[in-house]
Amino acid sequence: MPKAYSYIRFSSVRQQRGDSVARQTKLSVEYAAKHGLDLDTDLDLSDLGISAFDRSNLNKGALGQFLRLVEEDRIPHGSYLLVESLDRLSRDKVMDALHIFMGILKAGITVVTLADEQVYSYEKVNENWSSLIMSIVIMSRANEESAMKSHRIRSSWDAKRKNIENKRLTKRCPYWLRPTADEKGFEFIPERVEVVRRIFKMSMEGVGGATIVKMFNKEGVPVFSPKSNGWQNSYIEKVFNSVSVYGSLQLKLQRDGELTELEEIPDYYPAIMSKEEWLLAAAARKSRRTPGGARKGNQLSNLFSGLLRCGYCGGPMNMGGYAKKRATGLPKSRRYVACSNARRGIKCNYLQWGYPDFEQLVLKFCKAVDLSQVLGVDRRGEIEINAEMQRHERIKQEIIDVNNRNQSLLDVLESASLAEPSQLILDRMKANEAKLSSLKEEQKESEEKILRLTNSRVDASVQQNLIVALLEQLETLKGDELHLLRIRLSDAIKRVIKRIVTYPGGRWYSEEEIETYRRDLIASDEFDEETIAAMCAKLDAKPNKANKMFMLEFHNGEHRTVLSSGKVLDQKTSPPTEWDIPTLFESLAFKVFKPSEALVG
Repeated sequence: MPKAYSYIRFSSVRQQRGDSVARQTKLSVEYAAKHGLDLDTDLDLSDLGISAFDRSNLNKGALGQFLRLVEEDRIPHGSYLLVESLDRLSRDKVMDALHIFMGILKAGITVVTLADEQVYSYEKVNENWSSLIMSIVIMSRANEESAMKSHRIRSSWDAKRKNIENKRLTKRCPYWLRPTADEKGFEFIPERVEVVRRIFKMSMEGVGGATIVKMFNKEGVPVFSPKSNGWQNSYIEKVFNSVSVYGSLQLKLQRDGELTELEEIPDYYPAIMSKEEWLLAAAARKSRRTPGGARKGNQLSNLFSGLLRCGYCGGPMNMGGYAKKRATGLPKSRRYVACSNARRGIKCNYLQWGYPDFEQLVLKFCKAVDLSQVLGVDRRGEIEINAEMQRHERIKQEIIDVNNRNQSLLDVLESASLAEPSQLILDRMKANEAKLSSLKEEQKESEEKILRLTNSRVDASVQQNLIVALLEQLETLKGDELHLLRIRLSDAIKRVIKRIVTYPGGRWYSEEEIETYRRDLIASDEFDEETIAAMCAKLDAKPNKANKMFMLEFHNGEHRTVLSSGKVLDQKTSPPTEWDIPTLFESLAFKVFKPSEALVG
């Protein structure tokens, strides 16, 4: 019994609401039963809402999958393909549609059009070529209908676009807006606008989308769509990425099943914020996308996720934890940070630093230090911003130059009395268009970078006041309020500190290194033998947690080293390659400070 496969396709969502699927399925079942065919129900050959005019059903749809299976001989020779009519297969140009149709027949597949029960096979078409002529007529009519429909839709949108100042393009708009009665524009839905403003405010304070969703659902904040079952991460992300927030409409073109962004129409919708504010919010979210972020219950456990690095190998320091039984039999949990490489047995020493002690030491530093002295004026940031602004101007000028070159080529084409345009000129114009597209992408990237760099420049006094204010509330809040405060505190710290390099076991030395130091001290003629012996005795020959320390690297290039005692070693420039003797004797930590090369620069 020959195999039969039913191919169902329609191009609009409206058809899906009707009986299109049921009708086409019923025809296939009836035909297979009537002609003794085994109708396959395992292979899904449905292209619902997929166009055949732009070849979407071939390039990424079920028909393309069927044809690949035919080429791979996984569809038995002599099988039947049942379609309602030939225009279900293709609405492409006649020769292209005919190529697809003949390819199916040559592969030994019989095509049946269920509407008129016409049967097309390679043998029958050869015997009676009039059926081929009829198929060409059907394909031609289908292409003409689709082309005319596409032309009418484009013309309608072009006319609406030209009249956009007097009448809106469509009633469709974001959920925080509604169409005005005069058919010209849109107006805010105040309570929803406040929700959108709150979303962006929380994001700028360091709160992530998942936390916003959880809070809104817990608070019972009304959703914008009656079809939505509570707030979803995907919708929060959609709000973040929507240009409608700053009032623009992004026109898109669907071609070959893919959406391509076209023109962005500014000032089409009422704006909730400026484009600059929107870009700054996007840059802030991007800068927070760091690995880590361990959570326990409803608290952000690691305030420094993405900042911690191992001072011995340069690898990331991750949070871990375990529970052990106390004398009472109840479990006692312990959280710590340790080198990720060491935990996996990769060339480093596995040394833990209890997280509560570590956090307390960092926060004590943040509260006590004068950030205005540490940060000062961010000269490095100024240089970087100036360099990027110069790059932006170069791109802008290059765009003007490419546009001028294209205009000159167009003038030559218009003035030349040639029956056929010069292919050389057309090729150059095409290359210029490609270059222009690339330059516009670079321009957009440069604008975002300038905003990101500008936003990253910290007002030291404002930032310190914020951190101190948050720290004062840390011991008084609980539950969700504490969780949000820790998120804000983490974000505030990351705006100031670029990296925290940790030394959980202090600095230790081999016997050869200690002997070398002893000789250097003798050669200096600054210390007697007893003092030298005492100094060398203070150097650790193995890891010593009593001498643990960490180094803070700020975004402006400044560094500070904090000992476990809380004492801060003042480093107003880049980390020195060698400490002087008195500092060594005073800190008892290490003599030669050599950060891993992975951490330098």
